[in-house]
Amino acid sequence: ASGNPDKVSPPSGGTKLWLTLQMTLVADVGLLGFPNAGKSTLLRAVTRARPKVANYPFTTLIPNLGVCDLERFRDKVAGPAIVMLDIPGLIEGAAAGKGLGLAFLRHTERCRVLLHLVDGESKTPAQDFEAINKELKIYSKELSAKPQAVLLTKTDLPHVKGELAQKLEALKGVTGHGRVLAISSADGSNLLELLQRTRGLLDRVERAEATRQMEQAQGAPGSA
Repeated sequence: ASGNPDKVSPPSGGTKLWLTLQMTLVADVGLLGFPNAGKSTLLRAVTRARPKVANYPFTTLIPNLGVCDLERFRDKVAGPAIVMLDIPGLIEGAAAGKGLGLAFLRHTERCRVLLHLVDGESKTPAQDFEAINKELKIYSKELSAKPQAVLLTKTDLPHVKGELAQKLEALKGVTGHGRVLAISSADGSNLLELLQRTRGLLDRVERAEATRQMEQAQGAPGSA
C-alpha cells in the first residue's frame, strides 16, 4: 500500500492466468443410450424433473438431473433417494467428437451406475448396445467398467411387444450379465422392479467402495 491510506497500489510480482473450468455433474445413476431411446421419458416417469420429450432425435441438448424419492413407493422400495442424470443421446463416433456426446461423456464418469437404454423399436438392439459401449471404452476404460443395467424401452407399443422375446434374448447374449429388463415409461411396466434393482445395485456398489477405501486406509503409511 502507498503512504496515502485512501490510495492502494496493486501488489507486484503476481501471476495472471486464464483458466478454463469444466463443471461435472454428480449423480448416482447415469441414463445413456442412442437418441430417442427414452431416457428423458424415464426421468419424467420416476422423478419430478420435466425434461423436454418429443418424437425426434436430440430432443435433450443439456444434461438433466432428477431425484427419485423412494418414499413415494412406501414399503415397496427401501433406501435413500436416487439422483439420476439424463445424458444427451450418444452416437457412433461420440468419443471422437461427433454429435453432442463428447461434451457430456465426462458427466457419466461421476455416476456410480449406468442405466443403458436401448430403443425397443430398433431393429438391431444388440448392435446398438455394443456401439454405445464401444464409445465408452474409447473415451475411458474406467467409464466402460462401471456397472450397467440394460433396459429395453417402449414395450407398451404393440409392434415392440411382438418382438420382445427375441430382442431381450439378443441383448442378454451380448451384455455378459443378467441385468436386462424390458420397461415402458409410458404405462409404467416394470418401473417399480427397475427401481428395486437399481437401489440394490447401488447399495452393492457403495459397499464395495467403502470396503476399498477402508483397505486403502489400512495399507497407507503410518496406519495402525
